[in-house]
Amino acid sequence: MAAGDVGAIDGGWVASRDGVIVATGRDDAWERLELTPSAPILDAGGAVVMPGFVDPHTHLCYAGHRWDEFVARRSGADYLAVLERGGGIHATVRATREATDDALLGNLRARLLTAGVLGTTTIEVKSGYGLEPDEELRQLRLIARARADSPIDVAPTYLALHALPTQRAEDRKAFILAAAKAVAIVAAEGLAEAVDAFVEKGVFEIDEVRPIAKAAREAGLAITLHADQLNDVGATEFAARMKARSADHVANASADGLRALARAAIPAVLLPGSAFFVGYAAPDARRFLTANVPIAIATDHNPGTSPLVGMPAAIALAVTLCGLTPHEAIVASTINAAHALGRGERTGALVKGRRTDLVILATDDERELAYGLGAPLVVATYAAGTLIQGLQRSVDQE
Repeated sequence: MAAGDVGAIDGGWVASRDGVIVATGRDDAWERLELTPSAPILDAGGAVVMPGFVDPHTHLCYAGHRWDEFVARRSGADYLAVLERGGGIHATVRATREATDDALLGNLRARLLTAGVLGTTTIEVKSGYGLEPDEELRQLRLIARARADSPIDVAPTYLALHALPTQRAEDRKAFILAAAKAVAIVAAEGLAEAVDAFVEKGVFEIDEVRPIAKAAREAGLAITLHADQLNDVGATEFAARMKARSADHVANASADGLRALARAAIPAVLLPGSAFFVGYAAPDARRFLTANVPIAIATDHNPGTSPLVGMPAAIALAVTLCGLTPHEAIVASTINAAHALGRGERTGALVKGRRTDLVILATDDERELAYGLGAPLVVATYAAGTLIQGLQRSVDQE
């Protein structure tokens, strides 16, 4: 995994066949390639061509909105206090359970397309708004249906422990064991690649997550954690001990937690949108880089704490709030994010043998992704070589 800088290659080109990069180079060296008859040649005309974005942490499968909660938090309400009053996650759970399968599937497909339009070519989608295992399985099956015809690559995750259902307040242990038992069903049906849990003060403790992690290992699924978002509860160190695929949020991870991630070469997924919308201090990226922890960034798109749309916005916030340089943020949103999803050898870089996942930007300087917050920079997105959106500004198809 990379953690350093990147740079543009003037006059660079990429050749693709059947959705896979077969060659790269610069200037007119492409003319020596043996092209397939009628192969299209796309001249980006001095625009930036770069790897497609990888969004390694989202909650796209939901119904409803939480505008009132957003206003309440901006007026000073504490997130955990909102959760205790039945708001927060519980409000989305109610709306999601009440929504029809068709409605949820339509919402999810629309959000996947929007992500693609904004340059994302690989995305993680969690369950988590069902809470009870049967409802979680319903969400995962809907995610599987959306994945089958998605224009971008979808990595599904079973968020087994997101919040305790209000009706389970006196039945906490049984709820956790039921969630752990469901892992085997998830694996048998091929519904997820990883299992996740929200480890936080007032949510779930490390000891409560152990049965989930054990079930995931036994089922051959990866482990990822919402870790130390609001408080240091030792979740980052626990993620390292569990050999998790990633540790996410980590805004309040301890120095010991960072050292543990570095030793295990586990990426920290920073979620600046959550810090921005909830209002807590964003994770200091320099701490992680100094500790040699690989950094990825994600939108954390969800209706309550990060209604952030698109990786370009996440990149800009990671620079302004977390202290990454623009080039570090690009690495964090491409190759490092791919590694955070176990796809580091499949996508995230424009090199031979990787999927032809790329975006074209309406600029000649990739740093504008951070500088031009909100600018409509993505001209076109190609996922596995297929154009999924094509506002062909400044790009001529020959």
